[in-house]
Amino acid sequence: MNDFTSNVDFYIDNYNLEKQIFKLGDDISKRGWTNKDEFLAICLWKSRRPKKLYQLNSAEFIKEQTKLTFSEKDEILKIKHLTKLQGVRIPTASAILSVHNPGDYPIIDERCIQSLKTMKLIDWENISDKHWLEYLSIVQDLAKKHNKTAREIEKGLFAYNRIKLDKEYRNLY
Repeated sequence: MNDFTSNVDFYIDNYNLEKQIFKLGDDISKRGWTNKDEFLAICLWKSRRPKKLYQLNSAEFIKEQTKLTFSEKDEILKIKHLTKLQGVRIPTASAILSVHNPGDYPIIDERCIQSLKTMKLIDWENISDKHWLEYLSIVQDLAKKHNKTAREIEKGLFAYNRIKLDKEYRNLY
């Protein structure tokens, strides 16, 4: 019997990786920091490319930076603490914040940025500290307006982009 056959339910349950990643948020929130396994899981889920860089971070440095982040009030300082970690840029930092608190934090993603540009709510391309603050504010405002979490609005923006682009591509043929 192979590993898959003996653990089929485990692998089926783990098909939806996002659901598994966000389950980590409860433990992270209770503890107030992220351990190395959680950090790697979140980072690899968001972007696999900097895998070797993520692994360079010590468990202690991850704990230190995430503990500072989750106790910080200033949004720019939160991002600055997280981006001190090897391989972590603003999009991955936003994923860590979102797993910790999906009610308040969306993940910033190119597809969401394109959706907001289509709606004429933003006019920028690159992701900077300033643009993160603007994105965060827009998504949080939309969340309040529609009685949703920031994560739900971000997922809606992502889907809006995918559906709109799919329609545009279908019209090419």
